[in-house]
Amino acid sequence: MKHKLTLLTLLFISILGSAPAYAQKQLSDTDRQRWLSELRTYKHEYLTKELSLTKEQQRDFFPLYDKMEDEVERINTETRQLETTASDKTDASELELENAARTVFEQKRAEGQVEMTYFEKFKEILSPRQLLRLKNAERKFTQQLVKHHRRMKGPKQN
Repeated sequence: MKHKLTLLTLLFISILGSAPAYAQKQLSDTDRQRWLSELRTYKHEYLTKELSLTKEQQRDFFPLYDKMEDEVERINTETRQLETTASDKTDASELELENAARTVFEQKRAEGQVEMTYFEKFKEILSPRQLLRLKNAERKFTQQLVKHHRRMKGPKQN
C-alpha cells in the first residue's frame, strides 16, 4: 500500500505541474496513461469507502465521475497551454495578454459549470448525504497524496 501511495503521489505531483518539467518529460505516454489509470483506480477505492457506495452506485457513478474529471482536466490543460503560449510570446499584444489572463481567471468558473452539470446527474445515483460528502472526500484524497509526498521528501534541507 505504501508503494502504491508513493507511485500515485509522484503521478499526482507531475499532473499538477508541481514537479520540474524535466521530470514530466521522463514519463512516456504509455507510462503516464498507466499512472493515471492507477491513480483513478485508487481514487475510486477511496471514494467508495468514504461515501459507502454500493456496487450498483459504483457501476453508475464512476463512469460519470471519470467523464467529469476528464472534462475538468481538459479545461485545466487548455488553460495552462494558453497561459504558457501567451507568456512566452514576446510580441503578444496587450489585448492577447488580457484575454489569456481572463481565461486563467475564469478557469474555476468553467470547472464549476462542468461540476454543476454532473451534480444533476449524480443526484440520480447518490443520496443527498453522499453528495454532500463527495467534495470533502475529494479534498481528503488530495490531502492524503500531498501528505504522503511530504513524508517521502523528508525534512527540508537548505
